[in-house]
Amino acid sequence: MSNFGYHTELKKYEELDEDELLASLSSEELRELESELADIDPDDNVPIGLRQKDQTAKIPTGTFDRDALLKYWEDENKKLLEDEKEKASPEQVQDFHILKKGALYKPYIHAAKESHEEKKDESKKSKALVGTKMYNSPKGLKTETRRTETMTSNVEVTPERPSGNPIVIDKALEQIISDDPSMIEVNLNNIEDILPETLLRFADALCTNTHVHVFSLANTHADDRVAFAISKMLRENCSIRNLNIESNFVSGQGILALFAALQHNQTLVELRFHNQRHICGGKVEMEMVQLLRENTTLLKLGYQFDLPGPRMAVTSIMTRNQDQQRQKRA
Repeated sequence: MSNFGYHTELKKYEELDEDELLASLSSEELRELESELADIDPDDNVPIGLRQKDQTAKIPTGTFDRDALLKYWEDENKKLLEDEKEKASPEQVQDFHILKKGALYKPYIHAAKESHEEKKDESKKSKALVGTKMYNSPKGLKTETRRTETMTSNVEVTPERPSGNPIVIDKALEQIISDDPSMIEVNLNNIEDILPETLLRFADALCTNTHVHVFSLANTHADDRVAFAISKMLRENCSIRNLNIESNFVSGQGILALFAALQHNQTLVELRFHNQRHICGGKVEMEMVQLLRENTTLLKLGYQFDLPGPRMAVTSIMTRNQDQQRQKRA
């Protein structure tokens, strides 16, 4: 039944006269019909970029002349170049004309040399002014000028420490050697100008100290010599609980020396040695785990393991030690 109804509907459109329908359409309706037919069935011979018709309703202001437009651009460029040449100095124009194919353009080098020579002349003049003696001035004025010169020279020789660490190294070392009870923490962090021999003296002094609990020397350029001295200190010292040697130049051998000293130390609770200049590597990390298994007092380890195996093993060891400490307190 549905097919029969469909065919009957089609017969109605077959009976329509197309010429009569087109004659009844207005001019605007005919344009819309043409645009719709062009969109539905475009001409394959026309390029894709030209198939869409112009839809602008504005009236063109004038005729397009390509040659006139190119000539206008060339004239404008010539005017700009002439204006730049008039503004530039004659020396710059000469350098610009001298430039040839394969030659180097060096106006900036000459300018830098001239500025450098001018600075040298100014510094010589200032030195000459400062170094001239005041022969016609009285004796008291001469002595005052000499005093001011010595004072300024002393101020320039003693700059402030860039690290900002307020510790007095000599005083702290004396307190450690004398086993001062008020000296509980030794913080040498970020003192980059400290000598390795000074760090070795601190490590030797802490061997017999009984009051210092925290020893920090992060970012002090400590190397393996300092690490070996600290490992010796850990074997003899029984008061230090926190040790921080992060951001230094300690290699894997120095780190293993510290872990070997933990077998003879029962007071150290926290050890931090991350961010060293030398990479420990997988072999060193595995040896760390073997040495750490025999220690039962270390509770915190400041190091990011590269291998997942040693990382999980150390995590289990730290958990075991924390459980044992909790059982002792209970």
